[in-house]
Amino acid sequence: QSKQSMEYARENILNMDTSSPDGLSFSFANQIVNSDKVDVIVSNYFLSGSALFTDIHYAKTFTILRHPIDLALSLFHYRRKATWERSYRKDWMTMTFGDYVSSEQYMDNWMVRQLTGTMPWVPLNDSHLERAKTLMRRKIFVGLLTEMDETLRQLTWHFGWEEKTPYCAYNYLHDTPSNSNKHPGLQGGKGGTTWNLLAEKDSWDMGLYHYGLELFALQRQRYPLGA
Repeated sequence: QSKQSMEYARENILNMDTSSPDGLSFSFANQIVNSDKVDVIVSNYFLSGSALFTDIHYAKTFTILRHPIDLALSLFHYRRKATWERSYRKDWMTMTFGDYVSSEQYMDNWMVRQLTGTMPWVPLNDSHLERAKTLMRRKIFVGLLTEMDETLRQLTWHFGWEEKTPYCAYNYLHDTPSNSNKHPGLQGGKGGTTWNLLAEKDSWDMGLYHYGLELFALQRQRYPLGA
């Protein structure tokens, strides 16, 4: 269904869009968290998403981090072909990834900006990064896309999840992944012109990502194997 409603689009999936500002506003107006119809809400707008919750219905947050450059490359190719998404960009079919990164269409440091509520045109500095680190440390359980087995193990302990079907999660991750996005590699590779340009543009997100790696290692100590 294209129009949002507080009805299920399919089994266990509510027909609401929490991936866009308009969708979040609609979800807030319809008190989605008070509906008793959802257990999990997914959004890449952290502060707006958190505004959905109340003192009665509060949230526990986790994220799956990906290297900022790998993420930018994957999203570029995904948005060029995902005709079913609101973020579909047919005009990007005539652009190279290097052209995109060099253009004004590229929004830098998405994670730090989202966690600090900083608009795209506002320059970032060390204080923004420190605020983002503090919020991540205090409010977000961190997983890594490159270590999904360990991420799922930690999440299972942290949230007290239980598998209804043995090996369901392992099979989903390794045998029948449903959200893989195959695309060409980065021209020039790591250390190439485009890589270096992105590393400079996304320097604050790079710093936050590496801080996330530290948090992930600390979580591993908190939930050791065999615990």
